[in-house]
Amino acid sequence: MSWPLRPSTQRLVGWLFLLAGFLLVLGVMLRLGVVYYEYQQVGSNGLQSGRLLLSLLMLVAALMMLRYGWRARRGNDTVD
Repeated sequence: MSWPLRPSTQRLVGWLFLLAGFLLVLGVMLRLGVVYYEYQQVGSNGLQSGRLLLSLLMLVAALMMLRYGWRARRGNDTVD
């Protein structure tokens, strides 16, 4: 693939990253909602630190995808 991308392709890639980031944020929020419901039912014995850590890492990845998608969509330099 040639670099830099053509502007139309870069906007499409930006939209795809925005969509993927939004869907991942939505999924993580639903997952955290289930964890919170389980915490309410079972108490602190139902919490697993590995699951919470994975959810937080996915949330960070989703926010980075949103940031990259926003910058690609606006035509800014996406290489940091």
